[in-house]
Amino acid sequence: MTYDSTKSNASLRHEINNSLTLISSRLQLLAARYVFLKEDSDFTEIQNDLSDIQRLLNYDRTARQPQLTLCSLQPLLNELYTSFLPVLHAQHIALYLHIAPNLPAIRADLSLIRQALINLLKNAAEASPDGGQITLSAASNDCNHLVLSVSDTGNGMTPEQQARIFEPFVSYKTGGTGLGLAIVQSIVSAHHGHLSVKSVPGSGSSFCILLPIPLSPVEKSAQ
Repeated sequence: MTYDSTKSNASLRHEINNSLTLISSRLQLLAARYVFLKEDSDFTEIQNDLSDIQRLLNYDRTARQPQLTLCSLQPLLNELYTSFLPVLHAQHIALYLHIAPNLPAIRADLSLIRQALINLLKNAAEASPDGGQITLSAASNDCNHLVLSVSDTGNGMTPEQQARIFEPFVSYKTGGTGLGLAIVQSIVSAHHGHLSVKSVPGSGSSFCILLPIPLSPVEKSAQ
């Protein structure tokens, strides 16, 4: 496959994904406006089918090597908060954003990190009941890592479920493809990062991404 055809396929996939995201958001707003739709099995199937198509489109995309550039994740985090806030509000789910001051820049492929966080936020929304809360946060730790986390107050998972949750095609949701978290794992690994989960049945889950912070020239020379 030539570079031009690869670029064309990626562009087409991106446009399809954007359209599917808009359709999905409008369906969620309709469900909030017309509550009876939440009980309609056909309507639910349409939502599930859209999610499956999006995950399948993005699964192949994560196989490529990330295009790393030095960047700040703060604009991306603000964008995701703004995008998800009205949709979650319509579902009676609160969304909070916590960004630590002076968040360090990292070397990352923003489009892939965006996809990873979208998958985690969607999973959190699906697991959250009315009145639930989702928190998206970013900070740095003492081990020279940027820490991104998505936490919810949803159903939670058993230890047995947590042990297999990142495996491809393993899902504990009705109609799930089991690709969402596998995609996140693939993206994080491609960034030389680490993905983990802490969860308690009935109390919610917290997914944590650790991404390396580049050493400064002074730190490099000291090694």
